[in-house]
Order: sequence, then structure tokens, then C-alpha cells
Amino acid sequence: MRVSSFPFSSARMLLSARRLPLLMLGLLALALPARAQREGGGPPTQDPFGRRETPAPVRAIGNYRSHQATLRELTVQSTDGSTLRVRRWAEGVVRVEYYPAGQPVRPDSSLSVVQTPHVPYPNTKLEAYHLNLQPDRSLVRNTPGALYWPLLNGGVITGHVVVQKRPLRVSYHRYGDTLVAEAGGVFRQLGAAGGTGVSFRLRPEEHLYGTGSRALPLDRRGRRVRLYNEAHYGYQNGEPTLNVSLPSVLSSRGYMLFFDHHTAATLDLGATDKNVLEYRGEGLRNLAYFIIAGDAYAEILDRYTALTGRQPLPPRWGLGLLQSRFGYRSETEMYQVARRMRQAGFPLDGLVLDLYWFGGTHRQGDFRWDAAHFPNPRRLTRRLDSLGVKTLLISEPYVMRSSLNDALVRSRGLVERDAQGQPYTVESFWAGPATLLDMYRPSTRQWLWQQYARLKQDGVAGWWTDLGEPENHPASMRSDGGPTRRGHNGYGQAWASILSEGYQQHYPQERLFNLARSGWAGMQRHAVFPWSGDVSRSWAGLQAQVPIMLSMGLGGVGYMHSDAGGFAQGTPDPELYARWLQLAALGPILRPHGGGEIAPEPYWWPPATQAAVRPYAQLRYRLLPYLYSLAWENSQTGTPLTRPMNYGATYLRPEESLLDEDTLLLDMADDWRQRGWSTGKFGWNVEYLYQWRDPATGNDAAALSNVNDQFLLGPNLLVAPVLQPGQRRRNVVLPPGNWIDFDSHQTLPGGRTVGRVAPLQRLPLLVRGGAFLPLTRYRPSTAQYRPDTLQVQYYADPSAGLTTFAVYEDDGRSARTAAATYHFQALTLHGLSTAAETRVTMTLSGQPYPGRPPRRVVELLIPRVPAPPTAVLLGAAPLPPAAWQHEAATRTLRLRVILDTTAAGHHLALRLLNLPLDTAAAPYLDPELLTLEAPAARAFRGGTELRYTLHQPTAPGPLRIVGSRGELVRRLPVATTAGPHRLTWDGRDEQGRPLPGGVYWAELAGQRQRLVLLP
Repeated sequence: MRVSSFPFSSARMLLSARRLPLLMLGLLALALPARAQREGGGPPTQDPFGRRETPAPVRAIGNYRSHQATLRELTVQSTDGSTLRVRRWAEGVVRVEYYPAGQPVRPDSSLSVVQTPHVPYPNTKLEAYHLNLQPDRSLVRNTPGALYWPLLNGGVITGHVVVQKRPLRVSYHRYGDTLVAEAGGVFRQLGAAGGTGVSFRLRPEEHLYGTGSRALPLDRRGRRVRLYNEAHYGYQNGEPTLNVSLPSVLSSRGYMLFFDHHTAATLDLGATDKNVLEYRGEGLRNLAYFIIAGDAYAEILDRYTALTGRQPLPPRWGLGLLQSRFGYRSETEMYQVARRMRQAGFPLDGLVLDLYWFGGTHRQGDFRWDAAHFPNPRRLTRRLDSLGVKTLLISEPYVMRSSLNDALVRSRGLVERDAQGQPYTVESFWAGPATLLDMYRPSTRQWLWQQYARLKQDGVAGWWTDLGEPENHPASMRSDGGPTRRGHNGYGQAWASILSEGYQQHYPQERLFNLARSGWAGMQRHAVFPWSGDVSRSWAGLQAQVPIMLSMGLGGVGYMHSDAGGFAQGTPDPELYARWLQLAALGPILRPHGGGEIAPEPYWWPPATQAAVRPYAQLRYRLLPYLYSLAWENSQTGTPLTRPMNYGATYLRPEESLLDEDTLLLDMADDWRQRGWSTGKFGWNVEYLYQWRDPATGNDAAALSNVNDQFLLGPNLLVAPVLQPGQRRRNVVLPPGNWIDFDSHQTLPGGRTVGRVAPLQRLPLLVRGGAFLPLTRYRPSTAQYRPDTLQVQYYADPSAGLTTFAVYEDDGRSARTAAATYHFQALTLHGLSTAAETRVTMTLSGQPYPGRPPRRVVELLIPRVPAPPTAVLLGAAPLPPAAWQHEAATRTLRLRVILDTTAAGHHLALRLLNLPLDTAAAPYLDPELLTLEAPAARAFRGGTELRYTLHQPTAPGPLRIVGSRGELVRRLPVATTAGPHRLTWDGRDEQGRPLPGGVYWAELAGQRQRLVLLP
């Protein structure tokens, strides 16, 4: 795997509305009632998360008194009787623990960590060991001010741990530099709540990522966030705390801090002191955190997910279109949806049933089909499955007092309790009084698994676990996990583990698919595919999704997605729906969802909207070989499917294809340098790993450090979704190297910001120069996927050097066809293009899996080729003329070769002599000087806030408000300095007179935003 290092430094109403004039449609939409997945159509009247942490006085742990050391750990006694212990855990991973006086040196149990310590011992025969050996026969050097502990791996020092003595403070050093250092050491929080914390120094140029799902910018530096899972109905951009908090911070300097506690806590990321990061855990006595170091984000996430568990491969159908709604009310409706999706030309792989499958809101906890509307579940799932459509069911952790199971769960003690040990009724739950299942209690876990196992016999293929924060969790409740504030964050994790452990025990050959709304560190190992909660159906809700998705990925959770189209409140907005589904189609999971009168299924929307969505839904299915390979990479290394712009390129390959590298690439690149990382039966290769630290490469550019409106889909695709209404051209920030437009094949030089057109039917989608992009022919269900033919687009580029990609393939459903038994095949592709020739090699590795085709046809397409090569060779012989052709109209070279999948290690080498490539830069790349953004409210009374961003200092002139006939009614002055800006229009004209209701437009430098002034 090649890795870049860190840059250090209702449906009928909608149909009838189509016939109305534009203004009437807008005003009608504004009058529609907002419906929600809640009784009464609104959010809860009580905020279950009303308690907020406030800083309390603290006391440091004291100074050094004595220490003991072994090859694996360093234990320090403090002058106040407390103990500090530093433990080598794994390569690049160190655990720091604090125990107060009188507390046994025994770690708290962890919900997150599954890896046992496996430290490489030093080689006692080598010089490095003897040079660092101390008189006490340890490796810890004791000086008056500090303890120095070299971390030896064989004969190599991979880092140092330093413990300052007065006060006790821990730091971690690599390459002669302090990577991370405690600022004031561990401290105890005084006051009634108690708790323990620790602080760290920050560098001025440092960027901080992760911390879970938050509608905040990607770089969290300068913010104070809560670690407490919260549901915020109808949230928009700017909501600081959402359904998944993660106690981990990833630094641009090459380390992650992971705090191994699930109690309520806060993270101050330079908000109070810009140079200090601080963690405070509520009610903690012990404290434990991990330092995870690495030369790339990929390496750190590899080590973190080894520590907390890898995400299993999803079933292939999980990467298809999963259609959801609040909610399908009968089996007849489900058949209709499946049929209409096919008739409208949209793919479909799953239908997700909301709470009507068991009878509605007041039947939560029944876990039984509503027989009146779903009379024969097994027939239903069987018929849908024959169409290539899986059935997924929602479940909630609440058992309504009106549920058939209310008396059972209360009498058996399966629910959370009050201080007297009696079942606790949550009176303020949105659907009515209910109890909450105790997911930590073994008897509850057993009973709940029995419900899932019974439903699975009906043919249910996947699960949707909702409200798992839990959404309403009064502080006075108790569970086997402790008081609410202590066990709350781990609740979703405990719930998810019921399903994952049940599948491992009873269905070990099947892959689990669980759509979950909440979780904690390590949630990925439970086959959780989370979504971002009840997002507002608005442009501000859409804009929040990119940083949410990327931040979760940087916390080891690679499949974060959203209710595509938006869920809560809002009005019908065809453009918003189209742009949201375009984004989702190129994300980890594609699941349109919604409710009320606004239909989530694409076939309900106007023809122009369908025409904007359909190509991207179909493109996703063409990209299945690429997406499935990214899922494999994630399952082996923790690298997310979608990545921020400064993540760098990663390429994972089976180690079999690494063993014979010289033979594979003989004479292709004499300067190919590599170092390998091993991860089971797969290996990463790092090309010029350390050169990525060089500022000259541009990967440390500030422009890449906090990009919130575009992302990388795997190593080879750059996705720039359109997140502003009316936007038809947008700026795209390019990492170094050439980038090729997926649609036009124009070349865009990297390391700069460019402008790209974005009509409603298209978003900017770019391919990395030199990349391989595996595709398949479009079919409307993954059940029809055929691995016997593979299309590979190779974007040959002389500036890219040697490139590689591994296309992973197995049966798409069996849990044991991956690394455990090696039943898979991978096609490893290498490419290199020079003026003289272009070479492509293909190598099969792995063991044949059941159902594999006996041969595989590879159709290789090379775009940007204005003329044919002088010769095409397969090995040393010419490739038959019938096997290749040059298409002058599309400037594409097409080649066809056949691989024998029964021959282990089958290898082909293609040589294209004198292949011309058109790498000239595309015209009209000048970036937009500004972006006129969505207003705070597009329909309003009284006034609204108008927003715009100047991408560089400029004088764009006044912002103009014009009427529906184009008449000027108001000028507003604008700023000239670069950055985001806001101003308010009060709905008045130049003379200060109130304007009549109607449609108006805000215009600035040729860009427009539609406004509706309500009468």
C-alpha cells in the first residue's frame, strides 16, 4: 500500500405541484406542515442532555519519588502516593495510566480496546541494546530532571518516552523531535462531580481532527466539545454535538490521542488556551490514554483500528442503493416501490422498514410484524430477494408501556432502573411513556438476540438500530453499566455488540449489516454502518455532511453517511434533493430517506431532478469493483472510504504480489523505492514515504488542511459536491499532481485551486493522474453483479511515475472468504508511462473462491490518447489486432485481455510503444473570486441573513436585491477582505419601505440566490 505521510507543518401533492407556477409552488411548499419521526411531528419538549459540564478547580498529581522499569512498562511513584504507568502496547502505540493514592494499579475495563499488548522485544545481542542498557539492567536512563526510555524494536530505536519529574509529565519523541507532550501532567478535578484529566501542548501550526460526528469544520482546533452522545432533531451546520462522540483526536503532526473511557467528558482543543489541548473525564478516578504515532494518517488509523477492532467487510448489497422512508406501511407498498424504482431506471438493493412494520410508534418493543399489513413476512422477503432487493428492519431500545412486551421486560428486570432498583419509566419519551432496555445486562442481551434471531428466520437481511444514544436518557437512571452519565456513551456500542456477537456465534458464515445511529470508539468492529441522525432537510443540513463523514472516518469509522435528501422539517426543494443524492451516490452508503409529504424515492421528483440523480446512482453501481476494493482496504487497515484532501494516496496489495516485485516490474522503474508494512496477508508499500514531509511537495499546504466541501473517494477519485443552491460553477482545491476530469478527460494541474462548471446534472468528479479505476457494466442490483468482465480505466500520466491498485474480489456475502481462510482473488495492477512506452502489468493472487468465473476478461481503457501507439505487445509478442483499437472520436485506446482465474499468480504484461498522451491543461480554470451562499432562511418574514465568501481580497461591488421582474430594489455594501462574510437584508427597499411578499433575488458578481419574502 502506497501511503502519503502527514503534511506536517407527499407524493401526490408533489406531482400536482409540478403544474403550478414557480411562485405558487414556493408558497405552497412553505405552507406544508413539517412532519417528523415523532408523535406530534416535533422534537421532544424536554432536553435529555440539559446538564452541561463546567470546569472545576484541579490539583496536579505531584512529583517523582521512585520508579521501576521492565522491557514493557515503566511505573513511577508520585510524592502524593499516586502511580503513573507507561506501557508499550504495540509498534507506535503507548498507553499512559494514572492511579490515585490507595487505588490498585489495575486498569478500568474498556469498551473499546480489543488488542492485547504485543510489543516487539529489543534484540539483546545488538549494539543499540547495550548502548542503552543502564546499571539497573533496564533501558530507562535516570537523570535529575527526567526519565528517558528508548523504545527499541529489534535493534532500532523507534521513539522515546520521557517522564519529567517535577511535576510528573509524559512526552513522546520521534525523529529527534517532541511529537506530543503533556502540558501540566495529569490532574484531579475537585468538586462534587470529581473526575480526572490531562492536558497537552499544541504547536502553532497544528491541526486537530476527529472527535466524532459534529456539524463543525473538519479542523477542530480552537473548539471545546462534549463527549456525550446527543440526538438533535433537525440539526444544521454548526451543531457541535451529535449522535456519535469519539474520544480521539488526530493531529496533523503525526499522532492520535485516544482516551480510553466512555464516561461523560469534555475536550478543549485550544478554546481556553490556544496552545493547550485538555481532556476532562467526569467522575473518573483512574485515567488512561493512548498515544498512537505514525508517518501517515493511514498508518495511525491502521494502528488505532488494530487496537479497537477492524470493520468487517459489508455484504456487497450494502454498497447498493438502500431505499428508506418513514415509513412503508404494508407489503403492497413495498412491492410498488421496488417495481417503480426499476421502471424509472434506478438501481435498488434494499428496502428499509421503519416502525410501521410492527404497527407504529406505540408498538415499539413488540418485535412482531403487524399481521394486518404484513401478513406473510417470509413470502415478502423471499419475493423481494428474488428481485435483488433485501429487507431491513428498524428496532429501538425503548419498550412502550403499551407494548406487548411491557410486563415481560419489567418483570424480568431487563430494563434500566431508578435508585431503588425499580423499572424506570421515561415519561418524556417522544412516543409516550416507555422503559429503556439495559443493554449491559446479560439477560437483556440474551432476550434481545432471541428477538433478532426469530426475525432473521423470516428472511430479514439487515438491521436498523435507531435512537441508540439513547435519545432520552434521564440522569437518574441506573443500568448494569452504572449511572447514566457513566454508561450513556457506551450504550449504542453495547447494543451493536449483541448483533455482532450473535452473528459470530450463530451465523458465522454471514456478514452483518447494521445501520446504527450511535456508538463509541471501536464501534466499527461490530459491522456498524452509521448515519448522521435526523438532519434538517435544508442546504445547511447538506453542508454539514462532508465534515461529519470525514471526521468519523478519521476516528476509524469508515461508513458514515446521511439520510440522503434530508429528513427533518423543510419543504420540497428539487435542487437540494438532486445535489444531496449526487453526494450520497459517491459516499460510503447510499440511502435516500425522508417522511411526511416529501417523498424520498427519486421517481416522485420532477423529470429534471430524476435526470440529475439517475446517472450518479448508476455510476455508483459501475464503480462497484472500486468501492468493494476500498471496503476491503478498510477491513484490513482502517483507512476510511472517504478521506480529507490532505490524507494522501493509499494502495493496499496482497503480499503475494509484493514478493516478486522485481519480476513484475522489471525495467519499469529503476528508481522505485519502497518500504513495507505488514497487515496479515496484505501489505502496504510506501513510495518515497518521507518525501511527503517536504513542503515542496505541497501536501502540507494550508489550502488542504481544512477543506469542508470536497473529499477523496479512495485514493483515486476527488469528489466536489455542489452544496449551494443555484451554484453552477465552483472552486475545487487540488492536491499535487495532475487530475483528470472524469467526464471530459481534461487535465487539471494540481497544487492549486481551479474553477469547474457544475450544471445541475453534474458535479466535479476528478481522477488522480496515473490512477487505475476499476469499473463494471451497470446492472440495477448487485445480485446481478458479474465478476467475469472487468473494465479498467487507466489514466496514464508521465508525471505520476509508477502507480498501482489492487481490485479485490470474493463472493460478496460470506464472512469467511476474506483473510481468515484466504478465499478471495485480487488483481494487482501496475502502470508506468514514459515518452517511449507505457507499461501495464496485471497479476492475480489469492485462492479461488466458490462461484468464481474460470476466466476474467479485462477491458483496459486509456483516455487522452489522440493517436494509436506504434505497437502493442503482450509479453514479447504483438497483441492481436482484434484485441485492441483506437477510438479517434473519444481519443480512447481500448485493449482486451483474458486472465485465467484458475492459475495462481497468473501474470500479464502489456507494453504500448510510443503512446501519445494529451496532458495539456484544460482551459478556463480560473477560480471563482467569491461564492454567494445559501441565506440563513430562504423564506422569511422581516429579514434574513445573506452569506458570501471572498476567496481572495476583491471589490465585487454592492450586493443587489432585485424583484421577480428584474427591477433593482436595494443595494447592500459588501466587504473586500478574504473570508466568510454575512449581512442582513430587512425586507425593505432603498427608502426603507417594507416590500410586498414575493420572490426576490440576491445578486453579487453574477451569482444569485433566490429569496421568498413572506407577506
